[in-house]
Amino acid sequence: MYIWSPSVQVYAQKGKIPPKTTIPKTAVQDTLRNGGIENKSERIEEKKPIEQKIRHSSQLEVDGLIVDETITKVGRDFYEIFHNKWEPPMFVKNFTILIKEFPTRGNGALVQIQVNEEIIFEQQLQPRYDIIEELAGYGVAIAAEYLENNRLQQQLDADGKRSIERF
Repeated sequence: MYIWSPSVQVYAQKGKIPPKTTIPKTAVQDTLRNGGIENKSERIEEKKPIEQKIRHSSQLEVDGLIVDETITKVGRDFYEIFHNKWEPPMFVKNFTILIKEFPTRGNGALVQIQVNEEIIFEQQLQPRYDIIEELAGYGVAIAAEYLENNRLQQQLDADGKRSIERF
């Protein structure tokens, strides 16, 4: 790195070649740090601990989404109540809940709850808030039970055991 100073300008006017003036490497690094620009080797070293923490691609995914695909106010009310009451079961990961609405004749609507693209709940809604609230609570219970059963089934499959039959 060269420094341009008034003495260099005098050499240039006289037609002489200016002497090379260099800055020690440590001074450049200090200047870069103080100026807000980090040294490239420092940035690489800072990323290593973060990369070591992330071991699986499943840790990079956004987990436990509740997606709203409602159209009417009735469907939106159902979604909001569901979302407010929702508390995911412990140790359950890698799931997405989709609340989908299909309009019907009159003021009603057909609402579906899908967990990981599997329909687990489908119900006709009426435009009465107390009924919407009751059905949303019922949908929360069904979704939580489905996710918990799915987690238990995955654990049994990993252990090589058969699932418990329910009647």
